[in-house]
Amino acid sequence: MKPLRTRSDLAWLSATVAVAFLGSLIPLITNNRFYYYDDTQAGAFGIWFEIGTKLSAGEWPLFSDSAWGAGNYAAEGQWGIWNPLILLIGWLASRSANIVVFSTILKISFLCLLAAGTFLLARSYKARPEWSAIAGVAVTLTGFTVYIDAASWVTGLMVFSLLPLTWWGLRRMAFQDRNPFPALAPAYVLITIGYVHGTLMLVIVFLGLLLEAWLNGRRRAALRLLFAGLVCGLIATAVYLPGVLTAPVTARSGGIANSGFLTPDLTGMYTAWVPGSLPQVTGWWGGFATVPLLYVAWFLPVLAVVDYARVRAAGRDMTALWVVGALSLALTLAPSDLGPLRFPIRIMPYVSLTVLLVLAVMVSRFRVPALSRGRIAATAAIVLSGLYLAWSQYPSFRVAALFGFLALGGIVGLLVVLYSRRLHARFRSPAVLAGGVLLVSMVIAAGQHVAFKSSPLPDYRMPDSPSSYSSQLPEAQGGTFIVGDPTQLGPGIWNETLASNAWYLNSAEVQNLYTPIMFAKYAEDLCISSHGWTCPAAAGKLFETDPATGKVLADLLSVDTVQILRDPADTQAATPFNGAPPSGWHEARRSADSVVWVRDQPLLNTGHVVWTSEGTDVSVVSESSQEVVLRVDRTGDAPAKAVFSRLAWPGYDADGATVVAPLRGYLLQVEIPAGSAGTTVTVRFAPPGWPAVVGSITLAAGVTVAWSLAELLLPRRRRPGSPQPAREAAAAV
Repeated sequence: MKPLRTRSDLAWLSATVAVAFLGSLIPLITNNRFYYYDDTQAGAFGIWFEIGTKLSAGEWPLFSDSAWGAGNYAAEGQWGIWNPLILLIGWLASRSANIVVFSTILKISFLCLLAAGTFLLARSYKARPEWSAIAGVAVTLTGFTVYIDAASWVTGLMVFSLLPLTWWGLRRMAFQDRNPFPALAPAYVLITIGYVHGTLMLVIVFLGLLLEAWLNGRRRAALRLLFAGLVCGLIATAVYLPGVLTAPVTARSGGIANSGFLTPDLTGMYTAWVPGSLPQVTGWWGGFATVPLLYVAWFLPVLAVVDYARVRAAGRDMTALWVVGALSLALTLAPSDLGPLRFPIRIMPYVSLTVLLVLAVMVSRFRVPALSRGRIAATAAIVLSGLYLAWSQYPSFRVAALFGFLALGGIVGLLVVLYSRRLHARFRSPAVLAGGVLLVSMVIAAGQHVAFKSSPLPDYRMPDSPSSYSSQLPEAQGGTFIVGDPTQLGPGIWNETLASNAWYLNSAEVQNLYTPIMFAKYAEDLCISSHGWTCPAAAGKLFETDPATGKVLADLLSVDTVQILRDPADTQAATPFNGAPPSGWHEARRSADSVVWVRDQPLLNTGHVVWTSEGTDVSVVSESSQEVVLRVDRTGDAPAKAVFSRLAWPGYDADGATVVAPLRGYLLQVEIPAGSAGTTVTVRFAPPGWPAVVGSITLAAGVTVAWSLAELLLPRRRRPGSPQPAREAAAAV
């Protein structure tokens, strides 16, 4: 009988993944580029492509001096340099024939993983299979996950998809005394993706499970969780320590403030069950969301049929759900800037997950046997008040009527299936219940994507084929700088230039790459944004003379090519776009939207020494991204300085010289002792805290393997309260 139950669970799990897969195809019916918006175009795919390119060349993507503000991969964290899954994705991306298709398949795969993990987690809390399946599919259809994370912020989707699976593995490890590998493996992948919100939520899951173990008197479970938490802490140290130690030179703020940007309110949260609700969430789109950003599920009002007295009596078993739900809601409603954390709405997927899990568990275990008039009235009050508040935020009768009718009809039908005694038994089976709820969910999702076809985030309309990224700037020589914002010039501009990390698909050595951290002084000096586009004044800045060295800034930055984009706001033709190049440069190409200047004699010296004190000569013996070896040919009686065309990231050290305050606040500078002629100077970079980073990741991996193998191979006495083997087989799913 137990194996039959296991086979039944596997069937439900397979069905959950299959239906989630079908649901993930719905956006493509109205928009075949739905999963290729904003940060996926400008950031993620370029990262993956560069990772794959470096791996194919036998290099590990740790640091790049030629990528300038975007080249400190260890400090950024989100390059996933310790993550085997990200490395595999990078390798595959560099070989993909169509970027949109690749991104779509990848994101749908993570949505299916999310559905599977949610099903398993709900079952571990004793939710019935049909409600576990409903929660598993519904979580992939929630508004923020679909319209923001799946469409654009793919690292957010990745960590969110891994959290339910990790949570499930931790519960098995702690409360069923099972092998830790199914918990620690997804935890490792989640943390090493480098998306801090996912790591933060994993910490909250640990806190919830520890409290759950303590309240239920499960001391051994608590100890196992603490040990697993120590391993995860070591992994997090390896991922985030370089970023923390690099933070003083970056543009990340550390204060607490509230601009109201991407901060939901309680009205929007209350109407999270209304499929057409457009809440008051200020973003790049304006004061109100243009899509159902906070939508969770249309069937949330059925929480009114739960017997909450029974929930209170058995609530200890659900402690982690309450903790994760309460803290994720608090973080979602937090100020817009909470230290290094920005955009609190990023936590909304975890609120959605917890709400759906709680609903699945409570309706499965604590539903009232009969529907009283009071509960009918409570359900009606929730429905009517929610519909009114949703309409009041976006007073469109057509949208309100369409989605209100669909949701209301679904709720009535669900209550009939749950409580009508006149309904034939075959229509009240678990399969019919789940099928009906998910059918309504799919119809609603289809309606949403007819009414709201795309993400509220921008689609830059970048090309689909990787080969379309190789023809821009064929005349570029050496270091290249782009002046202007290409997104203001329409999709035709992609024949002439690129943006952000799309430059990784091109052979030009461009400084204007995407970075979430930025080197603050460098970004301020050249008014360069996190996406790599600049203000028009950057063209003039490049050709200013630095007062400390007497050299032109473009020389100090090793810039040999400058592309200036037309500024649509410039009606007076006053920008350098309309002028002639400076002496020593020539105009290589001009169009209606861009002009390219190239140095007559390219320097081709990115990363090298670009200035030394008077009376000092050095020559480069060898140079790579992380190391420069110099021979001091001549020096005076006083200490001399040498400036490199490199950003002065924390982590640089020198043998035979001393790293001193950077030029202009960002260019690496060293001081060479007097009388050093004939000696060698070696300047090298390692991410700050590197010994601790390597030690932490090595120790975490070693402990994980040793612990997992020990529990697999070594016989153990069965502890009191541990599940019996037959019970374990049934509980494995």
